[in-house]
Amino acid sequence: MILIRKRSIGQAHEEVIREIARRCEGQVRVTEDGEYTWDPEEPICIHVEEPFAEPMRSGASLFGEKFSEQYQASLYTITPRRDDGTDAVYTYGNRLRDYPKAEVGIVSKHGGAVKKAIDALFRKLGYVPADACGELIWKGDGRYGGIDQIQESIINRLIQNPESRRAISITWFPVQDITADEPPCLQLVQCVIDKNNHLNLICVFRSNDMLSAWGQNAYGLAHLQKFICEQINLKRKNAEEKVSQGWLETISISAHMYFHRDQLELNLFLEKIKTGELFQSFQRR
Repeated sequence: MILIRKRSIGQAHEEVIREIARRCEGQVRVTEDGEYTWDPEEPICIHVEEPFAEPMRSGASLFGEKFSEQYQASLYTITPRRDDGTDAVYTYGNRLRDYPKAEVGIVSKHGGAVKKAIDALFRKLGYVPADACGELIWKGDGRYGGIDQIQESIINRLIQNPESRRAISITWFPVQDITADEPPCLQLVQCVIDKNNHLNLICVFRSNDMLSAWGQNAYGLAHLQKFICEQINLKRKNAEEKVSQGWLETISISAHMYFHRDQLELNLFLEKIKTGELFQSFQRR
C-alpha cells in the first residue's frame, strides 16, 4: 500500500499525482472500457490531518469553487429522481441518505373503487383480502422512503455510543450494481470518535480517478464529516462535550490516472509540482 500523509487536501492531491507519475510513467494499463491509465496496482491510502486547512483545492485543479460547492452538497443530500431518462445512474447522497429498500405492496386485482377502498381499510386492520396479491415495490434512491444511513447508522449510533465501531454507511446495492456498467466508486464511509473527542472519517473507494476526481471527492467528504459533527453536537445534551472534526482518510483500492484523456489537467499538476520542487531547492541553497 502507498501511504500519503499531508496537512491539507490540496497538498495531498498534488502529492498523490506526483507519486503516481513517478511510479507509472511509461507503464500503461488498459481498462475494461478501453481507457489508458497510469495505475500503480497498489491501494493508495491518503491521510489528511486537517481537512479544512488551506489549500482545500490544488491550484492546478480545473474545477472551480462553484462546482466544488455543488458537489459537496450532493454527498449528504437527496437528489429527487425525475424518472424521465435524465437522472444520474446514482448519487452518493441518494445511496447514503435514501438507500433502496424493498416493501411488499398488497394489490387487489378485482372490484371497483369502493371495494378497493374497503379492502385498504381492512388491510390497515391486518386483514388481507383473499383475492389480493403481493407486489414488490422499491423505495428510496432518490424517490424517498429508503434508509437514511448517515442519520440512523452514524449520527444516531454515535450519539448513543461514542465508542461505537459500527458507525458505517455503504453505497453498494447488489440488486443493481452487480451488473451495472457504472456502479459507485465510493463504497463505504465510517466514522470513529477518538479519545480526544475528534470525529474522524475513513472512506473506501473500489476505484478512484486520482487526477480529476479525488480532489473533489475529498472536498465533499470533508463537508460530509463536518455535517455529521454538527448533527451530533445538535443532539447531544448540553453537559456533554462537543465533538470536533478530526482527520480524513481515503483508501483507494484501484487508484489511477487517465493520463491521456486528462492530459491538460495532468500537465497543470506536473508544472505546479515542478515549480514547487524548484522553489524548495532554491530555498535550501
